Amino acid sequence: MADRLVRISSSPRVVPAPAWGHGAIEPMLPALLRGVIFISVLAAPFLAALLAG
Repeated sequence: MADRLVRISSSPRVVPAPAWGHGAIEPMLPALLRGVIFISVLAAPFLAALLAG
């Protein structure tokens, strides 16, 4: 157990991530847009059935 604690404590420390600016959100926008389109395509038949009564 003690050697395990020594191994864990002597492992290299995690390097902190750099401070993300405004540019970090840009790669997420296409994925978010695809998700919105996907959900709306899935919901369309149910919405149509609700509106049709």
